[in-house]
Amino acid sequence: MKSLHHIRLAKPRDIEACVALDASNFNIYTSAKRGKHFEEMIPRNAMLVAEDMNRIVAYASFEPDWFGCSFLKLVVVDTSSRRLGLASQLIKHIEDHYCPLGRLFSSTEDDNTPSKAMHEKLGFQESGYLDNLPQPHREIFYYKKLNQK
Repeated sequence: MKSLHHIRLAKPRDIEACVALDASNFNIYTSAKRGKHFEEMIPRNAMLVAEDMNRIVAYASFEPDWFGCSFLKLVVVDTSSRRLGLASQLIKHIEDHYCPLGRLFSSTEDDNTPSKAMHEKLGFQESGYLDNLPQPHREIFYYKKLNQK
């Protein structure tokens, strides 16, 4: 089924809606911390949102110059809009428009089974891990080599 969601670069006016989406779906981070993240990513054109009937239902942020490659930082989909392919669409948009060297990296905590399954489904391969971060589980890094046009 083709998605009716509109994907676009995030704008400063989207911060409040993204903070609300984040706060309604997670207890891990404070809204203030994510708000600061959004304020940093948006002016750099490094954050996308997905809208459904003018309501933001998902977002993705990325680092466009991470060791010369792109790094997917966050993907969040509202619980009411999950299983519709929004995360895949956001990631595909990043791949198509923001990965000039044809490489996309990402990471997730080792205990995040849904995220690990999504990475595998989208063709990412494990690239390594990092221990001793200020979180309870090791961070698994993923790599995806993209088809060059």
